[in-house]
Amino acid sequence: VYSVSMENEGKHPVIQPTEQSKPSSSRDMCHVEIVGQAFLWHQIRCIMSILFYVGRQLETPQIVQQLFDIQTNPAKPSYEMASETALVLQDCTFGQLELGRTVTNLWSVTKILEQRWEKHALAAERARDAIESVKMEATVKWIDVVEFVEQVAREKRRKEQKRDMILNMSGEEKINRLLAESAPSSSTVSWGDAAEVIQNVLGVYPFLPNGSNEGVKGVTESSVHTPLMERAKGTTYEEKVSSILGSESSGNDDKKSTKRRERYEENIIKKRKTTEEDKAFYDHMLRQGGASA
Repeated sequence: VYSVSMENEGKHPVIQPTEQSKPSSSRDMCHVEIVGQAFLWHQIRCIMSILFYVGRQLETPQIVQQLFDIQTNPAKPSYEMASETALVLQDCTFGQLELGRTVTNLWSVTKILEQRWEKHALAAERARDAIESVKMEATVKWIDVVEFVEQVAREKRRKEQKRDMILNMSGEEKINRLLAESAPSSSTVSWGDAAEVIQNVLGVYPFLPNGSNEGVKGVTESSVHTPLMERAKGTTYEEKVSSILGSESSGNDDKKSTKRRERYEENIIKKRKTTEEDKAFYDHMLRQGGASA
C-alpha cells in the first residue's frame, strides 16, 4: 500500500509505502489515497487508469514522468478512465476550523454505514459463492477449451499483425506448448481448471481492465494494447484558446463563437491576476483555514 501526496506545487507527486506488501491474489482490494489542495475534473480517475496500465505491465513506470513532461507531450493521449464506482472524497481538512459532532449524529451515521456495509458484503458473498459453484460443478470438453484459446489467439494475432507488432503472448508455438503442458488425463475438465488454463495461456481474465464500468465498448479477450504515447492525442490548452480567439464562421456558428470569445475574455483575460495578487489571495485563504502547501 502506498501513499501519494500532491501538495507541493510544481513538483512530482511523492509516493511512499505505508505498510508491508503482502502476497497478492485475485480478490485483493487496492487502496490508493491521494492528498492535494485541489483536484481537476476526472484527475483521479485518469491517474488510476494510468496506474492500472503500469500494474498490468502494459506500460512502464516511466510513462508517468512522460505524461508529466508537458513540454514534450502537451496533449493527453486517448484512454479509458478508471471507473468512478470506487472514487471517494474521503476528507476535507481546514487547519483553523474544527467541526462539531454530536453523539446522536455519529450514532445515526454509524448505523447507516454498517447497514450499507452488510448489504454490499452479502451481495459480494453471493457473487463469490456463484462463481465458486460454477467452477466446481460445471465441466467442459478439453477440445472446446483448446478451440476457444486458439480462436482468441488467432484474432489477437491478426490485430497485432495489422499494427505491425512483434508477436508475443499470441505466439502459436508458445500457446501450443502451454496447452500441451496443461492437458488433463481425461477428455473433460472442470470449468475452474479450464478458466485457469485460459487465463494462464492467453493472459486474459474474466473481468474488465482498469476498473472500467460494465460494457466498455471494444474490450474483448483478443484486444491488443496500443502504447499510450502512440495513441491519438487530445486538443491542447493552447489550441483551444487559439480556436476560441481566432475562430471565424457565419450565421449561428458566428454567434456561438462570439459568445465563447466574450466568456473567455470575461473569465480569463479581464480577471487575470499578477503573481503578487495570486500570492496575496492564497495567503488570505490560508489564514481563513485552507490547507497549507
